[in-house]
Amino acid sequence: MIEIERNIFRSYDIRGIYPSELNENAAMLIGKGFASMMKRAGETQIIVGRDVRLSSDTLYKALTEGIISTGMKVINIGICMTPMTYFAREILNVKPSIMITASHNPKEYNGFKICALGRDVMFGDDIQKLLQFIEAGDFEVSEEVGKIEDKDLTDIYIDYITDRVKLGNRKLKVAVDCGNGAAGIFIEKFLTKLGIEDALYECVEPDGNFPIHHPDPSQEKYMLEFEKFVRENNCDIGIAFDGDADRIICIDENGKILFGDEFMIVIWRDLMPKHPGAEAILDVKCTQSLYDEVKKLGGVPRFVKVGSPNIKDEIRKNNLIFAGEYAGHIYFNDEYFGFDDSFYSAARILKILSESDKKFSEFLEGINKYVGTPEHIIKVTDETKFDIVEKTRKYFVDAGYEVIDVDGARVIFENGWGLVRASNTGPNLTIKAEGDTPEHVEEIMNKIEEVVKIDI
Repeated sequence: MIEIERNIFRSYDIRGIYPSELNENAAMLIGKGFASMMKRAGETQIIVGRDVRLSSDTLYKALTEGIISTGMKVINIGICMTPMTYFAREILNVKPSIMITASHNPKEYNGFKICALGRDVMFGDDIQKLLQFIEAGDFEVSEEVGKIEDKDLTDIYIDYITDRVKLGNRKLKVAVDCGNGAAGIFIEKFLTKLGIEDALYECVEPDGNFPIHHPDPSQEKYMLEFEKFVRENNCDIGIAFDGDADRIICIDENGKILFGDEFMIVIWRDLMPKHPGAEAILDVKCTQSLYDEVKKLGGVPRFVKVGSPNIKDEIRKNNLIFAGEYAGHIYFNDEYFGFDDSFYSAARILKILSESDKKFSEFLEGINKYVGTPEHIIKVTDETKFDIVEKTRKYFVDAGYEVIDVDGARVIFENGWGLVRASNTGPNLTIKAEGDTPEHVEEIMNKIEEVVKIDI
């Protein structure tokens, strides 16, 4: 049996620390294994993109060496954002793709987001089947090595979005934080083509060291300077991207961060009148404000598992028009392809703002307001994290609490809710709470932390 680090094959993708867990040998084996599976399924080409991480070029060379050894062709779309690989699949009508990225993880990580013959990324059992295939070592071998074709889709991608999303007459002043990730390569060209004439850019230079701040805008501690920047420069809106730009977080004119769930409130208020009674899925991290607002608008809210593959699976199975996540993955399926694309999402939110004379903060007026905590990340191990969550869930169920357990444990208290769930991308637990007063939130958070720490 071929040896490869099993822990890098996670629930959503392949991800690990370079080079101790994920290295060139693993990349070559993954290339051979995935290409062999696709070749036997009748495919001849695989799209490959990569982000700006320090190890991405090295892993690209090893990965593509493995792919072409099977006789399969590589379509190299170069350094890009993850949504551009999804876009390439649609435009080129080539289903297999691999994006080399570790998204928002620390700089020492890298990984692969893989799409096979379905509409969206491989996850869950399919990732494990790929691992088993690689370990078996039954690879295709070709006397004629496959070719690598370079294809730059930048203009096609930007034109596709800007040809379809037209801004209103209001001139906007927009601040952007690219987190020194892949978005920085494309953002100025994109916003200019969209019609934004007044834009200020932060952390725009791509740098895999992420020297200014960690590339995860859903953690407000990394956004504090950008919030100040938006406010002090009198911007109408601030937009921040994660490392591979499949997520978006917005800042209002007062410097207040709007997480993905509040972003969704703005979008649902725009969409629901056009699609009355639409079903709206919420991941378990989302604010109760979103749940309440969807019901007020006449929609049907439903909790689902966190994670891009899970959300996209729900969109496809139920033909949903729109969805999103607290962490900033936003999916438009009404006039777009239904995958998480931060640039398309930015265009849609800018369109709504440019067609109104309201301030961005005013788009959340009238919602039911709650007090929430930031996400609290607890370092554990991949081997123990799910057991801790299960023990926590059982504790609260046995104590008579209502628990939403579609993903982790969202425990319903008299004055709010608390959440504990295991990360699918790292050895972490996430805990979070929301309530009607700061005092009740503190009580809920303390109770969740107390129970979790008993299990650690």
